[in-house]
Amino acid sequence: MDLPAAADAMYKTWWSFANYAANAREADGSYSFTVTDTSAAASEISRSVGGAFASYNPIGISQLFSIARKIGNATASLGTADPAAPIDPRMVAEAPWSRPAAEQAAMPQWQARVAITYTDASGVQQQGISVVNISQVLPSSVASLQAQIALRIGDQLASPPGTGTPRSGQLDSVDSITLLAV
Repeated sequence: MDLPAAADAMYKTWWSFANYAANAREADGSYSFTVTDTSAAASEISRSVGGAFASYNPIGISQLFSIARKIGNATASLGTADPAAPIDPRMVAEAPWSRPAAEQAAMPQWQARVAITYTDASGVQQQGISVVNISQVLPSSVASLQAQIALRIGDQLASPPGTGTPRSGQLDSVDSITLLAV
């Protein structure tokens, strides 16, 4: 994805802020913030903190917010989909750091960012994020994707430290999957 110039100029400093604001939810499931709320807060941060945050631009924050909201909506669509359903474009978002469209078409790749709950080697239940890369072809259904993700994360957690992931343990649950075209 080629980020618009205003968003690109703000990406390093403001992405986490825009992503949080775009996807924060209330207890009833409604979004906590609008783009207007986010822009007003970013403007105040820019004025009061300055430094790297002086790069605030209302157009850039709006663009980052929109990209982040699309990612959140894709995560929600995938999370509520019928397990037998095929994976469709509503369930996949383009990562803001993704390759150009021609490269993606020539060699498709996706990155699943997965929120997990697992029990570590000492018996303590933990929550974390794991990443699974998928090349060439997505699984045929939501259930197939979920099974592949669970299997690969289980393998990551079973790898001895130093060869896979620095954590080890037993996968308890896959809590959410964000599927990004990269």
